[in-house]
Amino acid sequence: MTLLARDAHDEPLPGARSRPGAGALALRWLGVAVAAAALWSTLRGADLPSVAALIASVGAPMMALALVPNLVARLLQAEASRRVFDTCHPASGRPAPFSRYLALTLSTEALNMSVPAGAALSESVTFYLLHRWCGIPGPQGVAGIAARRALIVLANAAYVAIALALGFGHLERASRPLIGGPGLPWLVVLSGLGLLAVALALGGALLSGTVASRVFAWLKRLPGQRVKAYFEAREAAFSATDRHAAALGERRSALAAAALLLLGMWLAEGAETYFFLRLLGVDVSFAEVLSFEVVLALLRAAAFMVPAGLGVQDAGYVAFLTALGVPAAATVGAAFVLIKRAKELVWIGLGLLVFFGGRAAFRPAPAPMAGSEVTRG
Repeated sequence: MTLLARDAHDEPLPGARSRPGAGALALRWLGVAVAAAALWSTLRGADLPSVAALIASVGAPMMALALVPNLVARLLQAEASRRVFDTCHPASGRPAPFSRYLALTLSTEALNMSVPAGAALSESVTFYLLHRWCGIPGPQGVAGIAARRALIVLANAAYVAIALALGFGHLERASRPLIGGPGLPWLVVLSGLGLLAVALALGGALLSGTVASRVFAWLKRLPGQRVKAYFEAREAAFSATDRHAAALGERRSALAAAALLLLGMWLAEGAETYFFLRLLGVDVSFAEVLSFEVVLALLRAAAFMVPAGLGVQDAGYVAFLTALGVPAAATVGAAFVLIKRAKELVWIGLGLLVFFGGRAAFRPAPAPMAGSEVTRG
């Protein structure tokens, strides 16, 4: 919520440090250590010559085709973002084209996958790119980002529900080998209910139109005259954010469509795992894949300090393939994660190219006055 206090061209908060603190550096090194240990655990039991042979057997054309599910996921994510942020009209009065939202999605996902705690950085960059590429002023951008985050969590909860409906039995089968008891499906049930509760709480608080005002009241109590003056000068932006958040509640059809698109994004990512495993000759059903994909998505979110869950998620794939009785699971799992990580490197490279190329190609949007209202269409 600190974005509430800033416009796209504001100076940093007085006294803010431009270099990461000791805690942030320790977190980064912890992430590197966890990733290295988990990745070593994934690869050490694999027959590496067989891994290389498996990957080679896939062939270049199918490797290229393996990029399609992620492209579908990113297209759905970009369209969901467009539907959310088009409810916040830009300063020019003209909604940004879909291509801008696709460029924004590819850029921020590249950051999300490539740096520790990438989700937090990608949200900050989203705020900047919304203003620069899509013409969304600061208060509208913050309201839209918060609404989209709530919708992503809600779609994730629906994804967990679908996975449980289709794959509850598969989770029961894998439970004892993985956790030594029968409780894994019920842990997933609790996780899904937790996601639903978080989504409803976020959505309810946001659409009430009072969150930014409460944050502002708390910030005004911070010590230091310069800090207080900094935030008091931006009171109008906080009020505007609440107004735009409340206005989002009047566009429920657009928000519902965005939530369905985000659910499609989650399902496309599950379909990608299914496609990769079938390429490697693994006889699994889509229900089996969904049963462990949701667990590993939650694990990846928990290991936020590790870029793209590197090593942690990979070890999870091998563990689930072993628990489900896949022959030569360590070797197949190693081949799978290497293909999956190679795919991510392609999308990271493309996203960074789009980010740096877009900074030059996209004309910056006109900067609105802080806290200014935009006429709703």
